[in-house]
Amino acid sequence: DSNIKITTTISQTLDYLDVTIENNNGNLKTCIYHKSASEPYILPYSSDHPRHVHMNILNNALVRAARMCSTVEDFDMERLSTEMILLVNGYPPKFIQQYMKNFFMKYNAMNVWTELNSESYQQLHHELLYKPTRREQKVQLETNDTSFKKPNNYEHKNQIYLHYTFENGPLINFKKEYRQIWEKYYVYPGSRLRNTRLILGTILNRTLQSLLIHKKPKKDILTKMESSNQAASRTTQ
Repeated sequence: DSNIKITTTISQTLDYLDVTIENNNGNLKTCIYHKSASEPYILPYSSDHPRHVHMNILNNALVRAARMCSTVEDFDMERLSTEMILLVNGYPPKFIQQYMKNFFMKYNAMNVWTELNSESYQQLHHELLYKPTRREQKVQLETNDTSFKKPNNYEHKNQIYLHYTFENGPLINFKKEYRQIWEKYYVYPGSRLRNTRLILGTILNRTLQSLLIHKKPKKDILTKMESSNQAASRTTQ
């Protein structure tokens, strides 16, 4: 790709993608690289999304920091930065503290949060650094299982999927109220739907970024547009 420019740099510190790599007296040190041109306190969305989506922002930010930062001090700075970003975007402090606590309890690393324990952080860092992603796990499973077969199209025949656009306000309790109606009027004894599982999913509102970004048209279409514009200008003259 001609648009990708690769430069060779020899230095004690260099930035590669979103990682800063440093040679600290023979020891490799890494941390997250923040581009100065990007806005530091912008989130992809701040409202009209289910609670678990907002929770994922905090969890993914902490996982990313733990994987990329080789020292507990750099990790803690990223944690504080993430907390500041969420506060600026209107996240409740109680919400932030609760899910931060859940993250450290999940990996048995509470003393990293409370005491900046370096040994515990190194265990957390290595655990998350070498932990395979969902895609890697799927590829590994397909590689190891020679008898892997694609799921049958009728595998979920006893499931009903219902998607709705999530909004704060009147629809905040839609899922709970719909399940109550489902159980009351459709899951009665003798009903054909008694053993059918109802799965309610949310459709997220489009962000401003998704509205402004569109796929670039093909080159021949752009060329035809330029030719027609030039012809129109000559006709006008």
